[in-house]
Amino acid sequence: MAESPENLILKYSSPGSSYPKDTGGEETGFYRSWKPILIKEGFYDFLFGLSSYLDFQKKLSILAEEPVGVSLALSCMVEVNVAGGILLQKNCLLNENLDFASECSENQFQTPASLWEGFRNPKHTIIYAVGVSEPGWEGKLRKLSSNLENGFLSGTKSFITNGGEADVIFWVTKQGLTNPVYQVKREREIARRTNSVWKEETFFTEFTKEVSHLKLSLCEYSITDKDLVLENYGNLGMELRLKELLSLVSLLIGKTKKISFEYQTVAKEREKLMEWRESFLSDCQGNPSGDFLLSGFPYPTDALLLALTSVWNLSTPKELSSIDPDYQLFVWEDSFTNYLVQKKNRNL
Repeated sequence: MAESPENLILKYSSPGSSYPKDTGGEETGFYRSWKPILIKEGFYDFLFGLSSYLDFQKKLSILAEEPVGVSLALSCMVEVNVAGGILLQKNCLLNENLDFASECSENQFQTPASLWEGFRNPKHTIIYAVGVSEPGWEGKLRKLSSNLENGFLSGTKSFITNGGEADVIFWVTKQGLTNPVYQVKREREIARRTNSVWKEETFFTEFTKEVSHLKLSLCEYSITDKDLVLENYGNLGMELRLKELLSLVSLLIGKTKKISFEYQTVAKEREKLMEWRESFLSDCQGNPSGDFLLSGFPYPTDALLLALTSVWNLSTPKELSSIDPDYQLFVWEDSFTNYLVQKKNRNL
């Protein structure tokens, strides 16, 4: 059984540092330094059916109680929800289409060279990132321009979370009416990544400053059939984005724990949000579906954000980032999230 993540940051980090002890610090990379520890602590167990999705969310909350833990929880939840979600979908399709699916899935988990190794092997760190967003795509897969022609992939991904540390990027493309996903292997040496085929830029945001992001352009990058990860990203995108938004609920629960000790109004709304999460996810068995996740959306964070706004004498929740930039995570709006709100309203 994995140890409790109760004091994960305090337990493993060096005093005054964002990095765990004896891991190489900045030279190794933030998420790369922590991932072997997260594996040992059971943060990826959900992907293997060893714990529930609710358990995973609770671990994220505990992680986010410490300031640097918000960045770490963000990196972890994006990799699990999005990259892990793509692999879970791949396994699901195998189970539906192959008579020997149970054996196939078992072998896939056991094969050392399989993509699943990145979530269970603490001795060989592999980080996965997913490239979806493109310039001008407006949250619509039909507007993606990345495409594969004659075995060569070309396109630009503008915001790849964890991309600066990634070893493998799952690249969502557009081919006719489908959106195949291919794995793009990223060289660790910068010199080998700067050429006419591959151009990248690593950047960081004002909030969760430890999390690296990547803008990457490919021009006729060679792809083979073996690089195909998923035949169609399609409707999966909605499920994965909803998982991210639900995980932000858990990060908010964690981040507000300390301030809740000082203000009763914050404590009350935080407790309500925890009760909602418990009620919503307690009956969820296995991997939550897009329809299930949409049934609880939009997730009820407004009351807690308004309580924080009140105790700090601010005008709107958007001003919370003036208190702590990490609060920008919880008031961030993008085109795809707005689309989900519209979709939910149409279904009412």
